[in-house]
Amino acid sequence: MNNDLPERIKSFNADRNQLVLPLKYKIMAQDPFSFLRGSCHLFYEDLLKKYPFKSSPLTWICGDLHIENFGCYKGENRLIYFDLNDFDESIQAPLLFEIARLIVSVEVKCTQINFSAKQKKIIIHQLLQKYRNELINSKEKVIEQETATGLIKNLIDKVAERKANSLLLTRTNNKQKKAKLLLNDKLLTIDDGFKEDLIKAFTPWFANTHYKGFKVIDAGLRIAGTGSIGIQRYLCLLQNESNPKQKKLIDIKQALPSCIHKYSKIKQPVWQNEAERVVKTQQMMQHVAPAFLSDFNFKKQWYVVKQLQPTSDKICIEKDAKQDSQLQNYVADLAIITAAAQLRSSGRLKSATADELKDFAKNDNWVKPLTGWCQHYAGIVQQDYKEYYKAWKADFFKP
Repeated sequence: MNNDLPERIKSFNADRNQLVLPLKYKIMAQDPFSFLRGSCHLFYEDLLKKYPFKSSPLTWICGDLHIENFGCYKGENRLIYFDLNDFDESIQAPLLFEIARLIVSVEVKCTQINFSAKQKKIIIHQLLQKYRNELINSKEKVIEQETATGLIKNLIDKVAERKANSLLLTRTNNKQKKAKLLLNDKLLTIDDGFKEDLIKAFTPWFANTHYKGFKVIDAGLRIAGTGSIGIQRYLCLLQNESNPKQKKLIDIKQALPSCIHKYSKIKQPVWQNEAERVVKTQQMMQHVAPAFLSDFNFKKQWYVVKQLQPTSDKICIEKDAKQDSQLQNYVADLAIITAAAQLRSSGRLKSATADELKDFAKNDNWVKPLTGWCQHYAGIVQQDYKEYYKAWKADFFKP
């Protein structure tokens, strides 16, 4: 990688909240996979500097697809699903953008947990086989409680058994009157004046967009994820004014332009704002959208709103995949989910049709160049991480 790697990272994050950025840099320094998660912009800058693949159909992509960007959530219909769950970088692009990032993430994660080259090859072969088969069959499979297997079924069952108010018990002081959010290293206090403005803006907006009778009674600055640390993100506690026992936790996340757009020359639909792009793409790609998914304007900034989901509602590879067969089956499911999302959004806003995706998947002449490049780039990620870690230890990223 170029010698300016630390500067590229610092420059990309220059407009982020500098008070919380040190946490992002610290997380990225943990290991190569965390570094990959926090530097999506580097991946696309490198990929598109000299694009290594032949043309592939234009489809909707979440943009930052990696092995840990899948998880459980409650849909608008209150059922539990396991699906793609991060659309900040969503864009219309060649489908190989998405699958390449997923494969690189599998390579990096498998190396990190000491899988052999043979084991990695088997897992990635299975991933691509399932992905191609799903596109060829043109079936939009849905993974929910009745259809899930393996690690995903275990997770969905655990989430289904959880009591409805469990999140409120862990995130608030659990008082009927004068309820407050619990502050910690992932939820920080915000200026009283700013909080008052947010409450005044969000309460009527929520009533007009979703449910009447709820009022924001507390709010805090939320720290979550890796790549998104530093953007403006808030957690609001809402209470039903006629039934104080009924409360809701709402995530409000600033929407910024997709980092891919800077490096890609592909013409995009005209969106009214970046939050609309994120919301509409998520609605197109997911079987059912999360509860309260919508866009909200506050102080001339656009935000994506949705019901808060527990950060624990994801698969932890190190803890949950104790056997390579478990990881192999899990990654195969991720391939199915990815293909289903592309099929579900096919033909929308001039993206490729399901038949075009099917025809592409039938021909395997793109598979070998793809896997070869991904293996090579996973090695570059390891090198970049070392360079980044050295700069981080030398306090290059300190404010």
